[in-house]
Amino acid sequence: MEETTPKLVSYMSESINEISAALSAFQGSVEQPKLEKEVKVKTKTGGSYSFKYADLCACVKAATPALKANGLSVCQLISEGKLVTILSHKSGQWFKSELMLPNQTTDYQAYGSAITYLKRYSYCAILGIVADTDDDANLACGNQAEFKDQGQRPQHPAATFTGAQLKEALEELGRCTTAEHINALWQKWSKAVPALCTKGTEFYQAVSAKSHSIQNPAK
Repeated sequence: MEETTPKLVSYMSESINEISAALSAFQGSVEQPKLEKEVKVKTKTGGSYSFKYADLCACVKAATPALKANGLSVCQLISEGKLVTILSHKSGQWFKSELMLPNQTTDYQAYGSAITYLKRYSYCAILGIVADTDDDANLACGNQAEFKDQGQRPQHPAATFTGAQLKEALEELGRCTTAEHINALWQKWSKAVPALCTKGTEFYQAVSAKSHSIQNPAK
């Protein structure tokens, strides 16, 4: 499965001279967030390496002092199926970005995790701060990623599966037309690649969404 970056749609106030100057000053003074979370990547050749990232809390904590010093503030809200992130300046000038949210399922924990990821992505994007040692190219090439979320949801095993496995599972899910078909597919992948069915993975969320749509067809 190809790695895709969420499509970001940006807007701004009619004048942006003051907010642009403030944002430039912010970016020159902000202390980048501490990268305290870790992702271990297993390469296709059998080797491995790790890179780190900062969660949303760490990003907000790092940015707040410099935002305040430069008359800036960030607000995030959900409206009409979108996550709206607004960067405001004391002059009244602003920048805004919007990200489409995933389809909501009955698995509210997984849905909440997806929103948290998008909030971090949007927050860092609008401020221009770095929240990870970006290595998307390696992940997109099919290397396996094992996320070590320190202190969060330790009861769940690390998710380890390849992009090819995810693609195959999603394609098979797309051909399912009944709840029985979905259940059989779930049993298959739970045995073959247990990590693929870990709560919060893209496959897990897709199965939850399709099951919900089959059980509650649109009238």
